[in-house]
Amino acid sequence: MKDIIFGKRAVFEAIENDIQIDKIFMDRDSQYMDNIKRKIIDKKIKISFVPIEKLNKLSKNNHQGIVASISPVKTLDIKDLENSIEKKATKFLILDNITDTKNFGAIVRSAECLGLDGVIISKTGSSPINGDTIKSSSGAIFNLPIYKLDHIKDAMFLLKEKEIEIIGADEKSNSSIFDFKFSKKTAIVMGSEGKGISKSILNLCDKTLKIPMKGKIDSLNVSVACGIILAELSRGKL
Repeated sequence: MKDIIFGKRAVFEAIENDIQIDKIFMDRDSQYMDNIKRKIIDKKIKISFVPIEKLNKLSKNNHQGIVASISPVKTLDIKDLENSIEKKATKFLILDNITDTKNFGAIVRSAECLGLDGVIISKTGSSPINGDTIKSSSGAIFNLPIYKLDHIKDAMFLLKEKEIEIIGADEKSNSSIFDFKFSKKTAIVMGSEGKGISKSILNLCDKTLKIPMKGKIDSLNVSVACGIILAELSRGKL
């Protein structure tokens, strides 16, 4: 079964990362995609120039004049995670019940931009990896390992065994993210906006941190909060 992806950046990243693309549909009247056209021709990918109405039928979203049919995005398992740690991967992001595709895509984009080694999610209670996710990530999901496990607790036990510190983002924490010195080996856990990190997952964290709020609004969108925390982690305040 093929997936549909859409948008210039998402399709470009799919081409760049040699994702298996069945066919690309492009607006026949487009005047601003010569760079992508060259890539498509170089990679010898099937392309069809179609009227905008055809693209609108393929995707109801903002496709920017280009849609592609691809094989499902490959995810990895617990053995792959262990192998990556053995190969010196040290920074991970664990997502607990992040179900919104746009938030998930934006989080993956931040994680890739800020140098994390992978994102860990559960097979249930997580956002699907689809065209919306890929578009929201600007194609970053093709550049970053996604570990999809039966239970994220399995990953946490493995990370602890490998001496990777697990930090939970919790608004009830007494410790500020801005005062914390991160370990070189760290995994960040983010929970859903509505419920936060589930209790059983929170209990497995080595420490919890919060982003201090100074305005009248006392909460952040989860993708924004994640970006702030990962930026602090990437600063290397060791």
